[in-house]
Amino acid sequence: MLPIRRGILGVGRTHLPRSSLLTTPQFIRHNSSSSTSSTETKDKKSKSVESNFTVSPKKAPQADMSQIPLQLLGCLTDFYIPPKYSSAPVSSWPKLLMRRIMLFALNTYSIVAFKRELGVPLKFDLWKDRGIEQYVRANKAFAEACNEPKARVKGEIVEKRLDHSCGIHVGEALFARSKSFPLGSSVKWELVKLVKDPKIVLFNSIPDRNGVACFVQFVMKLNTVQKMTIFGKDGEVVQEKEQPVEDNLVFSLDPLSDELLLVGKLFESNHIRGLKPEIDISNPKEAKRFMVVAADIYRADPRESAVESANKNN
Repeated sequence: MLPIRRGILGVGRTHLPRSSLLTTPQFIRHNSSSSTSSTETKDKKSKSVESNFTVSPKKAPQADMSQIPLQLLGCLTDFYIPPKYSSAPVSSWPKLLMRRIMLFALNTYSIVAFKRELGVPLKFDLWKDRGIEQYVRANKAFAEACNEPKARVKGEIVEKRLDHSCGIHVGEALFARSKSFPLGSSVKWELVKLVKDPKIVLFNSIPDRNGVACFVQFVMKLNTVQKMTIFGKDGEVVQEKEQPVEDNLVFSLDPLSDELLLVGKLFESNHIRGLKPEIDISNPKEAKRFMVVAADIYRADPRESAVESANKNN
């Protein structure tokens, strides 16, 4: 394991309620009708109550999350990642501070519930160390796959190197990217150093059908300096780049077996959105699509891509 100095648990998580994994409350509609004056009064009061709430249709029973293999449990939703104050207008700072406080409270609640329901110790130091190892293994496996000209062998490398290290969606994303790497060229990836202590910014318990925690997804903010070197056909250095990198890595954890898998990456939320996820995980197609998108740990921040596109158009 990499020797690192430990930090404290950071602020940041969005907790999904124990029973349904959804954040939208459901309320029962009160409907009544009567010809008598007394019941009419009650009916008016009932309608008054109705107008203050959003009524949700009945939903089909949720799948038992405990029956899903951990390697298939990709990033569930676009969890709220607190943005830096420097990236937001000063006028939004009070709201950003309030959201951080709320996230800290939800994070704390989830940890307390985890300890109460499972009775297993929290191993943040171990999880951080193993998370870094999985991240390094994923990057090195990707570089090795890029250096192999045959697609079949690329797939075998990714499957073998990432077994019990990454979720299936991450493996598929890395394999797809490796196939687009120029033939005849090769790449070398290095982790130069850790810039800061890794920090867990989100801790989210995933309940089974009975509401008891069975899995955990957490987001770890990792600040590193990385070096990428690309070699040409004759082995000459075509490009060499060393730069600081900040990643918000998503991990799925089985707390009973201690199996930990890298399942994706998220970016800081903008200063406008609230804590509620924007991805509807009750929609299987949308949830599956987001798992695939989030699993691509080499994708660019969509906000940066939008800025670059706007600059080109101007």
